[in-house]
Amino acid sequence: MPNPLERYSIRVAEAKDLPAIAEIYNERIRNSTSLFIYDPVTVEYMEKWLSGLKEPGYPAIVAVDKATDQTVAYAYLGSFRAKPAYNLSVEITVYVHLDHHRQGLGRLLSTEMVRIAKQMKLKTVIAGITSENTPSIELFKALGFNEAGTFRNCGYKFGRFLDVTFLELCIESTEGPTDGLPTFVPFPWDTYTFGQSS
Repeated sequence: MPNPLERYSIRVAEAKDLPAIAEIYNERIRNSTSLFIYDPVTVEYMEKWLSGLKEPGYPAIVAVDKATDQTVAYAYLGSFRAKPAYNLSVEITVYVHLDHHRQGLGRLLSTEMVRIAKQMKLKTVIAGITSENTPSIELFKALGFNEAGTFRNCGYKFGRFLDVTFLELCIESTEGPTDGLPTFVPFPWDTYTFGQSS
């Protein structure tokens, strides 16, 4: 497989990316079991999504096709649970436009998200994947994630019940605070460069 960085550039997600992100997201809503959502979302919905990540300091990045300047994939880390004891745990999400599958973007963006999680001093990165999505599960296992367990029949879409497999990556170098609330290092939205520490 060719190096995806020869064809794509990686940068932070911006407002101008939101129509393309919504298109990628809505295609998965309509045609896959990867999202337990029934109704398409609007660009306004994605605006709230982006601001909801930026305000607490979570990252969102996109892959842009150098030839067309089109946003074709995105990835982000978001809160796993709202309670403060979970502050150092995040959930990883990656979506790639159908026309750009099998170009190495899923692996590239997932790997970069793990690097960013380490830089942010997060402890646990969690992936929740519909159990029938074997390629995604195998990708995360290849990146060092361990299977934590499966919730049976917890989703219902397209007339059938669906299982969800959870995978986890624990970052050994991250230590918790000796007192006070656990906090992470906010993502450097203004200075981010792919593959480089701020």
